[in-house]
Amino acid sequence: MAAPEEVNEAWMRDILALPRTTRLGFVTGATLANATCLAAARTRLLLEAGWDPDAEGLFGAPPVEVLLGAEAHSSVLAALQLIGFGSQRVTRIEADAEGRMQPEALAAALAKGHGPRLVIAQAGHVNTGAFDPARAIVALAKAAGAWVHVDGAFGLWTRAVPALHGLSDGIEGADSWVTDGHKWRLVPDEGGVAIVRDRQAHRRAMTSWASCSPRCSISWTIV
Repeated sequence: MAAPEEVNEAWMRDILALPRTTRLGFVTGATLANATCLAAARTRLLLEAGWDPDAEGLFGAPPVEVLLGAEAHSSVLAALQLIGFGSQRVTRIEADAEGRMQPEALAAALAKGHGPRLVIAQAGHVNTGAFDPARAIVALAKAAGAWVHVDGAFGLWTRAVPALHGLSDGIEGADSWVTDGHKWRLVPDEGGVAIVRDRQAHRRAMTSWASCSPRCSISWTIV
């Protein structure tokens, strides 16, 4: 990571009030940011299940159950498709009239499942602006051993405003987050940010090596 990106990483962690251990990747938009975070989740969940997805792929891998709100944004589904999880092979959790995932429905779904699980919450519904109740969702998911990802492309920037922190209460307990610079910060459309707590999983999922220099890693995103 170049010095300017390190400065921006520290600045964004501070302004978004996210854990100091998180690592940022600057990418071309929310879909790729979601894909980056979900790839890190895939790596960590399957490694813990005894499978190396980065080396062995997904053929024969233990299934990962993906649970998301019925009103999840299409970029999340596109990202799931990109990383090989499929856009339709998901468990959709009931949402209210504003698009918020219902914790009671999530709890019921988690009680039925087993094995590696990934819960995807939303911070800022694209049409209503509603936030999933993050504190309850994170607590339920963590009790079930799930990775929690937050699609905050639209709403994560509210954490830059102290008076609005209540909207995302508990979101800092997640494992990964996405935001999009052009939504609030008036940067070009190519301003997606992937944020991952598990630096090792982030780097492992997003790094390859060039034959021209065995000691040099080439990262697909800035990690």
